[in-house]
Amino acid sequence: MSSKQIQHILELTLQERKDFVDSFDCVICDCDGVLWTVFEPIAGIADALATLRAHGKTIRYITNNSVRSFESYVTQFQSLGVTLEPSDLIHPAVSVVRYLKSTNFEGLIYCIATETFKSILREAGFELLDGPSDPLEESFKKIIATVHDRSPVRAVIVDVDFNLNYPKLLRAELYLKNDPNCLLIAGATDKLLHAKRDFDLIGPGYFSEVLEHATGKKAIVLGKPGVPLVEQVLEAYAIAKPQRVLFVGDMLGQDIAFGSCCGFQKLLVLSGGTTREEMMQQTDPAWVPDYYADSLADFVQLFQ
Repeated sequence: MSSKQIQHILELTLQERKDFVDSFDCVICDCDGVLWTVFEPIAGIADALATLRAHGKTIRYITNNSVRSFESYVTQFQSLGVTLEPSDLIHPAVSVVRYLKSTNFEGLIYCIATETFKSILREAGFELLDGPSDPLEESFKKIIATVHDRSPVRAVIVDVDFNLNYPKLLRAELYLKNDPNCLLIAGATDKLLHAKRDFDLIGPGYFSEVLEHATGKKAIVLGKPGVPLVEQVLEAYAIAKPQRVLFVGDMLGQDIAFGSCCGFQKLLVLSGGTTREEMMQQTDPAWVPDYYADSLADFVQLFQ
């Protein structure tokens, strides 16, 4: 589909609305920018989710944000009238655990991520190294002595780390270079983290990219839009007919591209990190949604 042909769901004719609603059984939603911002829920989302469920749609969730604990997600969803089960939500730490178990991975892991992310790996039985986190004396000798380590690390994992520093990247690079079989695994690869309108943060995608360039290794990406994640999502949500799934996201490079990889229908909402102008200027077919809406709340009016 050309970006010039993307239709707003509230501009569809009555018959087009009926055909659209009848074309999917399951809705898979991104979270940040679709259900809420960093600071507050997006207006009308609780009613939209209730409306979709009332019309027989199954709703599941996937996010690149593993900074939140599952308990935090449960509380956030409760505010939207949703009782969240562990099987309803996929995020990078969960995807990494599934991948490692599916490959019968054994060995030491060096992890650049939040404490929440690392705790999920440890609870799954994996042994982790991390750090150094404390500030170091500004001396090459001190840094080299700190990062030089011969531990038999079999995988380096990179996700969001609010305390990322130069020594951590250096240590990750050394582990990857010391062992040609050491895996480079990335969770979220977002290069932009949307916080609120006109306020974005540098994302972890740049840091995994640094390690790719420095070591010549290609990261195994287990956040959106990673191809290894596709099979996990189809299996976890028992999806036999991807074309009957509507994927809702707010980012072109992560959400819409991932929906394309999965063979889903794709809806972009403008409540997060993408403007209508950016959407209309997109030329990569994999990044072009099938439909768009101002927010998920438009479904309330659509069904009326």
